[in-house]
Amino acid sequence: MDQNLLFICIDCLRRDFLSENHSDTPFIDSLLDRGTIYTELFSTATTTTPSVASILTGTYSEYNGVNSLRQCGLDPEVSTLAELFGDAGFETAAMATGPLVEETGIQRGFDHFWYRDKDELLTNDWHETAVENLESLSEPFALYLHLWEIHTPIDVPEQFDEPTYGDTPYARMLSALDRALESFVNEIPDDTLIVLHGDHGESLTSRTTATQTALKRLRDTARYERGIDTRRLERHINRFMDRFAPDFRDHYLEGGHGETVLDFMSNVPLVLVGSDVESATVDTQCRQIDVLPTLLDYFGIESSPSLIGESLLPADSIQDRPAYIRACGASLRGEANWQRGVRYDGYKYVEYPNRDWESELYHFESDPKELRLVDNKAKCDELKSDFPSQELRQVDDIDIHDRLADLGYL
Repeated sequence: MDQNLLFICIDCLRRDFLSENHSDTPFIDSLLDRGTIYTELFSTATTTTPSVASILTGTYSEYNGVNSLRQCGLDPEVSTLAELFGDAGFETAAMATGPLVEETGIQRGFDHFWYRDKDELLTNDWHETAVENLESLSEPFALYLHLWEIHTPIDVPEQFDEPTYGDTPYARMLSALDRALESFVNEIPDDTLIVLHGDHGESLTSRTTATQTALKRLRDTARYERGIDTRRLERHINRFMDRFAPDFRDHYLEGGHGETVLDFMSNVPLVLVGSDVESATVDTQCRQIDVLPTLLDYFGIESSPSLIGESLLPADSIQDRPAYIRACGASLRGEANWQRGVRYDGYKYVEYPNRDWESELYHFESDPKELRLVDNKAKCDELKSDFPSQELRQVDDIDIHDRLADLGYL
C-alpha cells in the first residue's frame, strides 16, 4: 500500500478526554468523526518508556526487555515498527522527547531519531522545526511523533488559560495542542494514515491543593519507602470522596501516572484516520500490543514472529482480549512497589509481585470506579492465567538519573 504513516502519540492522553466536552478540541473531534476509534484499549504500562516499547514492538516488557524508565535493554531479537516499515521501503523517523532517550534502545531501526528537550513543544517555536523535519522525509514515510504538551508541569499558553477551554491545566493545554496539531497535520501529504494514540493515562486529582499534596506525600513515604500497606485506608478515603464529592475525579491520593493500573491511568484512545478507514466506534476491549500488528495489517507489511499482539482489523470482527497492565513508574521508588494486573470479562485482578500483600479484584458493572474489593478466588485464578508466561528478565539500569530529575520523576 503506497501510503504514508503519521503516528501521533500524546503523552498522558486519557481516553475519556476525547469527545466528552472536557476540552475544546475541534480538530481532534473531526478526526474522531472521520476515523475509527477504539475506546476500550488499555496500555501495557502506565509509564512512558515501557508503554512506547510495547507500541513499537507489539510485545510486553517480559519479552522486549524494556521493564521501566531505568531498566531498559531492548531485546535484539524483537522486531520494531521502524525495522519492519523500513524493510518494506519506508523512510522511518521519530520525533521523541521525555524519557525516550537513545539509551533505552527504542531508536533502533529509525533512519532519523530526532530527540528534543521537554520544553520544545508543538505549541511553541519548535512547531517550525517539526514541520521542517516532516518536509525532509521522502515518501513513503513512517513518522512517529511523541508529544509532551499535557505532561506535568503544564504551561498553558495565555490565550487558552480560560474556563472555556477546560477546568484544569490539562484540559486547557489539550485545547491549545489541538490547534497546533491541526496546523502540523495540514502539512502532511493527503495519502497518509493518521494514528492518534496515548501512551498511558493520567490522574487529575493530585497536586491541585496543599492538602492533597501533603497527604499524598505522607502516603508515598509510608507505602513506597517503608512498605506499609495503606490500601485499606485509601479505599475508605476514596469511597468517602465518591459519596460526598461525586464530581471529584479519580482517586484522591493518586497523582500523575505510573503508580497504579487503575483505568484512568491505563485506558487510552486509539484513532485511525485515512481515506479508506470507515467512521466507527469500537467498544471491544483490546490492548496496546495490538497497535503494531494492526498497522502492519493495514499496510500489508509482513509481520514478525516476535510480535505477540493481534490485528484489530477488521474492526467489526474482533472480540474482547485480556489486557495485561503494569505500574512501574519512577515515583514508586523501586520495583518493590511495582504492580501488575489483568483486565478482562468485566473484572480487574491486581497483585504486587514483590510485596507480601493481598491481591485485589474489582468488578466493573457494580464498581466502575474501582473502589470496592470483591471476593472471588476462582475469578482471580482465571485472570492470573492471562499473565505473560515469561517473567521480567534482569536488565541493567541505564544512567539517566539527571534526565529523570529534569522530567520531575525524582
